[in-house]
Amino acid sequence: MKRLLLLILVLAALAGVVAYFAVPWNMVAEQRIAAFLKSRGLENIAFKIDAVGLHQATFKDIKIGKEDPLLLQSVTVQYDPKEAIEGNIQDIVLTGLDIKIVQTDEGWKIAGIEDVKASGVKGDVTPTLSDIVDLLPFTVVDIKDSYLRIFGKSVQTALPFNMRLSKNPQTRLEMTVNATNLTAASSEVSLGIVTIKATPDENRNWNGTWALESLDFGGALPVPVLKGNGTLTNAGDKITIDGVLASDNKKYNAAFATLIDIKASKTNALTVKSASFPFKEGSVTAKNTVIPFDRSKNITINLDVRKVSLNELMQTLTGQRVTATGTVSGRMPVILKPDGSYTLGKGTLKADDKGLIQMPSEAIPGNDEKTQLVREILNNLHYSVFSAAVDTSDGKGMVVRLSLEGNNPDVYNGRVVKLNVNLTGDVLDFIQQNAMLFTNPEKLLKQGTQ
Repeated sequence: MKRLLLLILVLAALAGVVAYFAVPWNMVAEQRIAAFLKSRGLENIAFKIDAVGLHQATFKDIKIGKEDPLLLQSVTVQYDPKEAIEGNIQDIVLTGLDIKIVQTDEGWKIAGIEDVKASGVKGDVTPTLSDIVDLLPFTVVDIKDSYLRIFGKSVQTALPFNMRLSKNPQTRLEMTVNATNLTAASSEVSLGIVTIKATPDENRNWNGTWALESLDFGGALPVPVLKGNGTLTNAGDKITIDGVLASDNKKYNAAFATLIDIKASKTNALTVKSASFPFKEGSVTAKNTVIPFDRSKNITINLDVRKVSLNELMQTLTGQRVTATGTVSGRMPVILKPDGSYTLGKGTLKADDKGLIQMPSEAIPGNDEKTQLVREILNNLHYSVFSAAVDTSDGKGMVVRLSLEGNNPDVYNGRVVKLNVNLTGDVLDFIQQNAMLFTNPEKLLKQGTQ
């Protein structure tokens, strides 16, 4: 990040050199300009002079850095001859800037400018955006047809962007990121146009707004297209981005805050303040979840489930073999892994009221009398208590443990029974635990069948 800020100083210095040499002598040898840049601490910069006139000069094919250099197609500088001699430039146009940011084991690096130094910047002092604006001898800087390419361990994308930084009548930054696709956790995500506007305040901190035209997860998540907007602030080494994402009907929505600290990158994180989306006729919400940018450990997101259809839930768990009435609520953790995959943690859902469960006989394997009795009970169970607990502790995959209390009016004289049923995967694999009458402690099931 520090090098990216220095890059602006490098390009501004190059523009200043154009004005310094071009006006008095019209055309100056490339070696002479390179020597001047080197004297200012700007090495490993290659370029070609395209044209130099009384009011405009253009450089092309600019490369910054030794290996895997940062590329810039052209720099055009417009100036008044008298003001240019004093180092004041009217407009700078950068075309085809190609910035590549790569994530390594040591952190994020910007290709091509790792060894670039700029005069006026001492030691490890990171210039603020306001510092850079003060140092740049321009009225307007336009960056056109450029790309920010990100190669991270979990995110890869090429963001096409245009940016305008102007000083008159008020210092202002405007940036547009054109629509593009990015790969996140091995899934394709489509981004619509992003616009950013910011201005400095009396404390030299920058404040602004951002807007996202659309965010489409495609088949990666069962989420409709989202739109977003919010605020951003740059104060010293820290950048904060707050905002909301929501579908057109607001049923899918999230509020978040992002902290980027240039000097303490390990603390950078996304905080989901709140999120809500519909799920199986009910809703799921989450609050105050912190997701670090550099993730090496699992992250647990606690989801609060409210009035989800038990019928749809049982259809999913049993491969559409079971039907039910009623709704369930509770808390269900989701565990995000560093590779972008996820699994469920230990959680429990309970019925909000009484209801009915109907499980067909063929869904329960086994031919003994005890299993046959369980089949008959579950064929038409009027439950008063329903609980579904997820367990992954045995390391063999997800197991859903159902605890039920109720009766079948047509079985066992309609007496109330208590059942414990294990479901594994997406289908009903086995019944194992026990079925126990409240009025009779005799165990009706003692061993499972498969």
